Amino acid sequence: MLHKILKVHSLFAVSYISYIYLISGFIVNFLQLLTFLFIRTVSDKWGTKINGYLQAFLFAIFTFVVEWHCNCNIRFFSHPDDMKNRKKEHCLCICNHKGEVDWLLGYTLLERLNVLEGCKGLIKKETMYLPVIGWKMWFSDYMFLSRRWDKDQQIIKKTCKTWSNYDPLFNSNFYVLFAEGTRFTAAKHEAAVKFCEERGIEPFRNVLYPRTKGAVELISQLGDTLGCVYDVVFAYPGNKTPGTWTMFDGQSTDVDIYFRRIDAADVPKKDKEAISDFIVQQFRDKDSLLDYHRTHQRFPGEQMPLPRRHISLILFYMWSFLTVTPGVLFVYYLIINQCFNMLALLACICVLGGFISHKIISAANVQKSAPTTTEKQKGA
Repeated sequence: MLHKILKVHSLFAVSYISYIYLISGFIVNFLQLLTFLFIRTVSDKWGTKINGYLQAFLFAIFTFVVEWHCNCNIRFFSHPDDMKNRKKEHCLCICNHKGEVDWLLGYTLLERLNVLEGCKGLIKKETMYLPVIGWKMWFSDYMFLSRRWDKDQQIIKKTCKTWSNYDPLFNSNFYVLFAEGTRFTAAKHEAAVKFCEERGIEPFRNVLYPRTKGAVELISQLGDTLGCVYDVVFAYPGNKTPGTWTMFDGQSTDVDIYFRRIDAADVPKKDKEAISDFIVQQFRDKDSLLDYHRTHQRFPGEQMPLPRRHISLILFYMWSFLTVTPGVLFVYYLIINQCFNMLALLACICVLGGFISHKIISAANVQKSAPTTTEKQKGA
């Protein structure tokens, strides 16, 4: 099987997956463009729906890496009732940012819940201009922030107005928010502790103090269209946090994901100070949960059976056939016709493509999003 072969030859695996992602990404971008021009202009409802599935088709390469290439051992902790309405309401997922691959695990969680097509994120504006991932996000109505509050406040209002027009029974959305704004590291935690102490705030032990300004604006603008908030916590048993490219290299890891549904009725939406307190409290809860996880190497409560689905494996094989077959035939044609200059040029293009893919996949990391404002406005 192809996914087993990729595990044996790591350099080939990274190159092969990068190639598949880059070529399939351009195909998806083209289909998204056609959908935008000829379907969404006529029916925004159906155009958004089709675009969501195109997004999921491309994300399948990422979830393939986690589910099949790495065969990661993922344990989910939640209550089954928390997932009953996931396709009937718009949801905000407030996540901690423990490791470099949290973005990959977030996609995997949504894929197992069968809601990946509704994924929306808050991303740095520069990402929008990247081929494949950036263009895909633009067509999918992601929120692109510049880290300048005077501009970002208007962007949040405009994007939330677009999101609010979605019918949750037809196009339910999952808005993914990493409110810490950056990945947890020892140096950043030390700075966050100092920030809290200077303001008389009890420091966090396992998370950074959330940057609430943009998150408050986001929740207030979504208002009554928001069906619930999901409290999402990522943890790694033994505190072994893998890197993005180690996963693309096929190295497996153990991951625990905790998620809890908070009904919209229990989420403040008008009083901005109350919203800010609500977000900070979510991170207090995450801090306690991570303390528990460090001690018991699991989250409290029941482990929820959420088996991996074969759709990402099927889609990866589909993309492999569609993208590799023409390339192999073209190389064969060049060889039998002794077009060695063209072969050399093709090799250079492949090297360049690998470099571009590396940059694009790295940029797909949601942890680099800008959920609030500038670095100087932490927790403002």
